[in-house]
Amino acid sequence: MLSTHQTAFGELSMKSLLKKILVVASMASLEAAPVGNPAAPKIIAEGFAFSPSVSADLRLGYEGDFVSDGKMEQEVESSGRVDNFEQCTNSGTVTLNILNRLDLFGVFGSCKFQGDWRFSDGSALYRIETETHYDFLWAAGARAILFEWGSTSLGMGARYSASNNTPIWLTTNGASSSVSRSQLEWRQWQVNLGISYNIDLFTPYIGGKYSSEKAHLFDFPTPIAPDDSGSNHFENREPVGLYLGCSLSNGKYFMLNIEGRLIDEEAVTISGDFRF
Repeated sequence: MLSTHQTAFGELSMKSLLKKILVVASMASLEAAPVGNPAAPKIIAEGFAFSPSVSADLRLGYEGDFVSDGKMEQEVESSGRVDNFEQCTNSGTVTLNILNRLDLFGVFGSCKFQGDWRFSDGSALYRIETETHYDFLWAAGARAILFEWGSTSLGMGARYSASNNTPIWLTTNGASSSVSRSQLEWRQWQVNLGISYNIDLFTPYIGGKYSSEKAHLFDFPTPIAPDDSGSNHFENREPVGLYLGCSLSNGKYFMLNIEGRLIDEEAVTISGDFRF
């Protein structure tokens, strides 16, 4: 009788945690990269074509990542915060799953950036705003389940992402400036450790991550930093962040995931996978 009460209490506690995770994830404003569920390698146990007994299988999916503030700061040519650095990404994903314990994945899609920042040349203050085209983005990474106990999984992962974008427009104190030949080069890598718990169709998760994100703006014909070089470097202000989310799946064919990322950035990711 005691064990029944303990089980019921545990399920109630996890359902309460699930609700909190969904609320926080939805409140996290729409620049590191998505992380994903630590238990992702085992969530879809049965696919369309491959038998559950095979040692490897393939998943295809979609990943939409929406960053409302990457929380960057200026480096090298200038100093001070970047007031806002937004990123919008739509990608397809290809995942090789091994033994329902390890995911090796590639991400291929397009992204755009929008940012604004200020700098002073000693006599005047300038505000720069710019937006890029959607250009090709790629990423590669892995995630692995390290330990399982009942419905609980502990996992870790790593990811590297890159994109080169061409600006559409730029303004200096509200006045349009030329963006001829200008470029924005973006690179990011991260490592993460997280824990998940399965409750029927739902698998909520939470974890921490360490990331390095850099953006290099160059070949601008107008000054975008105090040295008038037409160049500026951005870097993430906080390397350590929190991520949390929830996956939905009945264990067959498909998985839907929503994730929020906080502290080092403000972002939401929506993704889905089909297992073959």
